Amino acid sequence: MTCSYDYLTEDWNHKSFLVYAFVFNYFLPILMVIMFYSQIVKAVVSHEAALKAQAKKMNVDSLRSNEDAKEESAEVKIAKVAITNVTLWVCIWTPYAVVSMIAAFGDKSLVTPMVSQLPSFCAKLASVLNPFVFAISHPKFREALTEKCPCLGIGDKPEPNDDQKTVTTEK
Repeated sequence: MTCSYDYLTEDWNHKSFLVYAFVFNYFLPILMVIMFYSQIVKAVVSHEAALKAQAKKMNVDSLRSNEDAKEESAEVKIAKVAITNVTLWVCIWTPYAVVSMIAAFGDKSLVTPMVSQLPSFCAKLASVLNPFVFAISHPKFREALTEKCPCLGIGDKPEPNDDQKTVTTEK
């Protein structure tokens, strides 16, 4: 019993299922993810360029209020998170897809039990690790988690108020 594809059966029914799974479970989703996320990144880049151009016309550093010159906008940070998540998804699922195709249509001697199970294990482990990667890398989620669960120590330490500061004086 395994949670993987049947590489050993040579009939066309099993091979056609592997082709179907490769196209509709890997290739088409990866194509759509890359297409959609690239559009999001393009929109963020053009929005940032438009903001900078408008700020230049108005002779100001930035149109955003209380922003440091070195600080990135939330949109840019979220675009970076999206790119990171897509890259991780591609890195996790590509070995699984390649091993499946090699086992079905390539040299079966290359696919030992360890070679077949390692990408499968990593791909399934991704479903456990993805929420943690998202939580660590997404600024809004991290901010909300810090607010709701300060005991986790995820966010920055709050600055003490003036009335809480201790002042030492010399006698």
